[in-house]
Amino acid sequence: MNNNIKILLEQLSDGAFHSGSNLGDKLGLTRGAIWKLIKQLNKYGIAIEAKTNQGYRIPDGLELLDKKIIAKSLNPKYQAFINNAVVLDETSSTNTYLADLIKTQAKNINICFAESQTAGKGRLGRQWVSPYARNIYLSMFWDFAKELSELSGLSLAIAVAVAEALAHYGIKKNLALKWPNDVLWQKCKLAGILIELYGEAHNICQAIVGVGLNVHMPQKLSQEIKQPWCDIAQITKDIPQRNKLAGLLLNELLITLAEFQKNGLKPFLKKWHELDITYGKRVTIITSQQQKILGIGCGVNDKGYFLLKDHHNKIQTFAVGEVSLKL
Repeated sequence: MNNNIKILLEQLSDGAFHSGSNLGDKLGLTRGAIWKLIKQLNKYGIAIEAKTNQGYRIPDGLELLDKKIIAKSLNPKYQAFINNAVVLDETSSTNTYLADLIKTQAKNINICFAESQTAGKGRLGRQWVSPYARNIYLSMFWDFAKELSELSGLSLAIAVAVAEALAHYGIKKNLALKWPNDVLWQKCKLAGILIELYGEAHNICQAIVGVGLNVHMPQKLSQEIKQPWCDIAQITKDIPQRNKLAGLLLNELLITLAEFQKNGLKPFLKKWHELDITYGKRVTIITSQQQKILGIGCGVNDKGYFLLKDHHNKIQTFAVGEVSLKL
């Protein structure tokens, strides 16, 4: 996104109408040049309303991410972490961005937000729909003094962290977690987690923790999402405070990663069990070999592995796989 488009977007982000001539004066451009920039905003998936004698506006406006505002929701002891954060206009994937930095040993940046992703990543190679300035796309890099095998339950702890952040924002009812990493509201996907692990040496490994949170998804993109979904705007019936959400989420992730380093998954199991949507329910687990096994969800063990009671009343344990409530 070039500088003129960014300035134009900042002018229109308040949701009010701005005339082409006023926008032209602000940017030092002709009305025709402003019109061309407006067309480019449409390519980013940003809906622009144009009215004769009134000008252009973004309905409901846009709240662009701002590190200073995000920092206001951080615990004082975590304030310094914002200095290691970057907010990108666009990237292929926040996880990929940090992975590339790791390869160059550039560890001065270990938190990445993006306004949009051109190749957002979900689990199992799926696409994460990532329109501009509508949701939260956040990745963090963390060094663990642990073996890779000790991080098997990390995605569960991160899911609990997302639920805690949402509770601090005021969303406490109808939230649920689905193994291994889905955050749901009324059985619709609200947030997803993608963790990529890298072994470095004995008792040392690295994790990139990616979180995608649906905040105010444009309805026209709904056909691109292949499962029931929801966003913060639908839940609260209000225009979301995107920077506040980003700060609350970052704060809970920092708390969780530090706690997981000290005590592993154990401190998070009680909350996971309270929010586990599959516990005691008939479910289907799809294994990594695409085998489908029906049974009753029995929670997770202390490693974060899924427990399933099969039709022989035998408890099966799964380290990887995908759980569906559809039979």
